[in-house]
Amino acid sequence: MGRLLVVLFLITLSACAPRGRLAYLDHPDPQARAIFVGSTRAPDPVTGQPFGFERSPELRLARFDVATPPDRQTAQIDYPTTGGTPTDPKTQFMISQAQIDLPRAQFQSELRTALRQNKGEAVVFVHGFNNSFAEGLYRMAQMGEDFDLPGVMVHYAWPSRANVLGYAYDRDSVLFARDGLAELLGDLRTAGARRIMLVAHSLGTELTMEVLRQEAIAHEQGLFSSLGGVILISPDIAVDVFQTQADAIGTLPQPFVIFTSQKDRALQLSARLTGQSDRLGNLEDLNRIARYKVTMVNVSAFNTGDGHFNVVTSPELIRLLDSTGQIAKVLEGDQRGRTGLGQAVILTVENATQIVLAPISGG
Repeated sequence: MGRLLVVLFLITLSACAPRGRLAYLDHPDPQARAIFVGSTRAPDPVTGQPFGFERSPELRLARFDVATPPDRQTAQIDYPTTGGTPTDPKTQFMISQAQIDLPRAQFQSELRTALRQNKGEAVVFVHGFNNSFAEGLYRMAQMGEDFDLPGVMVHYAWPSRANVLGYAYDRDSVLFARDGLAELLGDLRTAGARRIMLVAHSLGTELTMEVLRQEAIAHEQGLFSSLGGVILISPDIAVDVFQTQADAIGTLPQPFVIFTSQKDRALQLSARLTGQSDRLGNLEDLNRIARYKVTMVNVSAFNTGDGHFNVVTSPELIRLLDSTGQIAKVLEGDQRGRTGLGQAVILTVENATQIVLAPISGG
């Protein structure tokens, strides 16, 4: 009981922390990265922010040019927050320019131009639990910078409550937001996307899997022909739910990568809240998903903070994944890349492969 009270106290404290917000430079930055946005968030009537936590029945389209601060280190993310804190473009991600509530024709026109310049490649990021709109947007900008992501960057912003006590609200929002993500992916294909990499985090992975499932059931093969792979980071999905989703999808898009950590405290709490021993994102027993062609990458050795987003919060892991050729080998499950991935342990059971990463130094 004492430990539970401590957990509840810490949760309450974290719920009061300032949240990320959109803040704008006083001049355009020609080096800013364009991020196209599809969102089912309604405007926030209280704060005046264009994307709040309430649900919009219509998919809203936008484009943000996000400036990367010059004085930052790998994995570092600092963004303007609520509460009157001064902004600093030297250290914080900020907005250079924004176009909000674009007409679909204009959105697709700008998207088509960007895709043409990037050989039809796009990366779609679906944020996770307890994220404000700005936090998800800035996180994608950080990933684009740290991994030098190829292609057009597209962010799907579903209506998270942005409160650590809003887990039930976010779970409902995942179901609410399925059609919006399917619609955004359709816009991408219409605009000329030839290869779409889907990247999702936390509860956003359940949203992503639900959309893949419903598209497969509807025999919408256009999406699957354009998918260049799926990456689930710390997926907050029950293992048996994932199994039913994967069974409905049939042949999973390739590569299909799942980043896991047994030290993920957020997923440990999620498992307790749902009355389970584990979630897909902290699964240890590869046999439970062995019949699926997936690559499970265990990053427990690179734990930072609560361990729920090691892929983008650990500088050492980012350097390992981003070193020449190595991230491709991880995503493809290429065992020949073992020596370049530090002291990696690789296990294959039926169709599934598990890679347990360790620091190159062995420390």
